[in-house]
Amino acid sequence: MKKITTMLLIFFIISGCSTQEDIVELPAEYIELEEKLELTVEPQPPEPEPLPEPIDIRIQFAGDILLHGGLGAGTGNNTFDYRPFMWAIKPHINGDLALVNMETPVDVFGNNAGIATWPRFNAPFEIVEGLIYAGFNHLITANNHSFDMGFDGVKASLLNFERAGIAQTGMYTNEEDFNTHTIIDVEGIQVGIIAYTDSVNGLESLVPADVRPFAIRRFRSHVLDDIPYIARDIADIKEAGAELVIISLHWGAEYVNAPSNMQVQIAHGLVEAGADIIMGHHSHTPQPLEWHYREDGSRGLIIYSLGNFLSDQIALNIPATQYGMLVTAYVTKCFENGISLEQANVLPTVFVRDSGRALGSPYSILPIINGEVPAEVINENLRAWGRRAYEHVSRIVGEKFLTGSQIMFD
Repeated sequence: MKKITTMLLIFFIISGCSTQEDIVELPAEYIELEEKLELTVEPQPPEPEPLPEPIDIRIQFAGDILLHGGLGAGTGNNTFDYRPFMWAIKPHINGDLALVNMETPVDVFGNNAGIATWPRFNAPFEIVEGLIYAGFNHLITANNHSFDMGFDGVKASLLNFERAGIAQTGMYTNEEDFNTHTIIDVEGIQVGIIAYTDSVNGLESLVPADVRPFAIRRFRSHVLDDIPYIARDIADIKEAGAELVIISLHWGAEYVNAPSNMQVQIAHGLVEAGADIIMGHHSHTPQPLEWHYREDGSRGLIIYSLGNFLSDQIALNIPATQYGMLVTAYVTKCFENGISLEQANVLPTVFVRDSGRALGSPYSILPIINGEVPAEVINENLRAWGRRAYEHVSRIVGEKFLTGSQIMFD
């Protein structure tokens, strides 16, 4: 009887869907047996969602753009071309975000009228096109030459950057823009940028008094008093969504190879306040880099000064003003541990005159790898310039930190 009952039960279980007419009322003994045979299945926890893959980005930094003497880029009829200057450095400017210090107003009067050099600059529009061609996609504009052409210079420069299609941080024409922090989505990482300068060369009077509070961010690099003010900006930009914060500082003394003790203290204080990268400039000479560690074990990268990138100050007879650095920081966003700075490296550069036009350009920015400029440079005098630049930057930042040494700044 048990075998028959079981077979009948199985028949009813596997016989598929039935209509109302097919339903047969089962005897109580079958129902009781079915209840005894009913299997209890333990609920299984849902499979955890896989974590997103880590995001890796490169952020690059270059120093000052100052067009002393116009730099011989004229092509006639108030037109210029700076792209030939970039032939050697262009392959190395490949960051997801690439910043450079634009230390001059641009085409303030339109059609490249009134182009001016030191002491109050007004650069041709084509310098911006040259920088974009080289690979830069963001300009820092808070520096001691920001007000060289007054508030009209600020307004015209910003319109020209927009016209060229490149973003900037540092100068503003209204309070709303000043209070809206720069936050850029770089391949899924929210990068915040804030720029300050400790000088405008005494040209404040060229900007209307009611505009000065928001035309540019100022700070003092000879005292510690402004750390809390910048720290509030860091907190604000993080609250607005920035995951990694870059602080640009135009500061310190010119033509020196090291920061002051006060600059070191300020930089350390800002990293401890949450800055991840300090981008320093204004000395017109390369200065050291360092990691500064916070109490929680995380760290920030401090670049005290990047030196000149495109600027001919050779008349000063200070060779280091022709030397610069292209610094690359490698950033990782791990969804378990957040943002981290993995490593950084330094590519030394030298800005050379080529009066003989052997390189096809009156000037060139040359990268220097393992002490050598590109093989295309056959002029021994220019090659010697490269070796001297490499030796100088090696002493400043340490040879193991240089691109080409196979050891990165870590």
